[in-house]
Amino acid sequence: MTYSELKDTQQAAFNNFEGIIFAFTNKQLYEGLAKLGASKSDIIQGSAGCFILKSREAALDTLLETSNKEMKEALKDESFLQDALTYELYNHEYCITGNTRDALAALDLTYEEIPAHVMKASRIAASKDY
Repeated sequence: MTYSELKDTQQAAFNNFEGIIFAFTNKQLYEGLAKLGASKSDIIQGSAGCFILKSREAALDTLLETSNKEMKEALKDESFLQDALTYELYNHEYCITGNTRDALAALDLTYEEIPAHVMKASRIAASKDY
């Protein structure tokens, strides 16, 4: 599985998770509550406009922990790591900025955790098509 495929799989699992709504206005909040068949007392507020049914909070924590463990495990494979790093370097416009910091942060890794040959190959790949 590629990095992109794993990200897509994990995003789909989150998108299909029952008990989450996103609301940025009161109207959206009340529409979301109606969709959930819930009241304000049934939810807790997360970040970035996210609201979660209290009864689903533990299940969401489990989903996020599982996703994080899955990604950490996959990143131990050198070819997956290179694919992931190249993807994130593209995503964070390394070809323009020359900066690896945001790509590494997206992977929750430090520069020291990346083998030098993987970093070099990813930087070359992320610059090649610009």
